[in-house]
Amino acid sequence: MTRAAILHTTPVTLAPLKELAAAVMPDVDIMNILDDGLLRDVMREGGPTPPVNARIAAYIRCAEAAGCVAFMTACSSIGGVVEACALLTDMSLTRIDAAMAEAAIQTGREIGVAATVGTTMKPTMELIERRAAQASRPVHITQALLPEAYGALIGGDGAAHDRIVLAAVQELMAKCQVVVLAQASMARALGALKEPPVPILTSPELGMKRFSRLVKGELRAGE
Repeated sequence: MTRAAILHTTPVTLAPLKELAAAVMPDVDIMNILDDGLLRDVMREGGPTPPVNARIAAYIRCAEAAGCVAFMTACSSIGGVVEACALLTDMSLTRIDAAMAEAAIQTGREIGVAATVGTTMKPTMELIERRAAQASRPVHITQALLPEAYGALIGGDGAAHDRIVLAAVQELMAKCQVVVLAQASMARALGALKEPPVPILTSPELGMKRFSRLVKGELRAGE
């Protein structure tokens, strides 16, 4: 059976992405790697550091040694680090937010980006801007950073997290043509939102479908 790896930096993404992977590619053996200290270190230092980069590279090598053909990070804060490790392995490497960024620039010029972790906002914006430049599609990004929502989530108050995220999304919808939720963990907040006036993009389903194409060889890394 084909094997692929997903790197998680929080247990919040573990169960939903395991369920999603089973639905999208049931014939693939998913190896889940969880380092719940990784994101804390990135947040404390304001971004990835050489020791963090070394840990990520080690996880990639472990996945390759385990026979994985592809590797995806479920954390947008370290997406750029994973992409930069391409020369270290023959595996296809990707980030869960890649497909979401591509969809965003195809949907509208005015893009709203909501994030609950500060170290996620910059790499998400850089990814969208890079993909927009590659496609020659100018975009304007409006940010909504919600650290209080992340604090509520890790404190066990998921309902408060969802309320904060939903309120920010509603504000962004009034200004933008498309709204992007920068973290996979934020998608849970959309359950109470019915028929949004503009598209709201989340990374889990889009990212998993793209990952499935990489695993099956239907898409090359970097595309």
